[in-house]
Amino acid sequence: MDPHNKVPSPDNYAAFLARLDAATTSLTTRARALDKALSAISLLLGRYQRALRGWERRLVRVDKELDRHSGEPQTSAALHELQRTAVQMRSMHSEQVLRLTEKLSLKQGQRDAVGRSLLELEVIRAKLETSRRLSRDRENLGRALYELAGTGSGAAKIPDVGLRNDLREAREAVILAEALLEVKGS
Repeated sequence: MDPHNKVPSPDNYAAFLARLDAATTSLTTRARALDKALSAISLLLGRYQRALRGWERRLVRVDKELDRHSGEPQTSAALHELQRTAVQMRSMHSEQVLRLTEKLSLKQGQRDAVGRSLLELEVIRAKLETSRRLSRDRENLGRALYELAGTGSGAAKIPDVGLRNDLREAREAVILAEALLEVKGS
């Protein structure tokens, strides 16, 4: 900022912070949707897992009955039909459990990626806010030192030439420090 000019310098950070806020809002919305999807998939997966265990138990019971059976062909045919049904249902539920497990894993990976990105956005936002505050503080300090160094209305208030020289040197030190900060990428 030009010390002679009383108009504050433009806020270079505002546009970056606005983009960070927009990205955060977008990712937060996506995270909520992924959380709902994860919940629904988990619920469905649990139901299919319980059904699969039920069909596995039925198959074990039917197999035991078939091993023990030595009677009528009609009963044997009925038991074989129950066995085929249990095998088919177990296979169908097993495939669904596998498909839902893969889908759950995929959605969890997406949710983890969104979470990491949200954390990165939060960290960079904090860094930008800190840098913004430091920039404002340096600007205010520079303006105060410039006014106190004898340019403008501050000159009449400080008749001590030695003090004005010290303040001028302090301002130069601030300018050099700001330049170093910019070069170092504060």
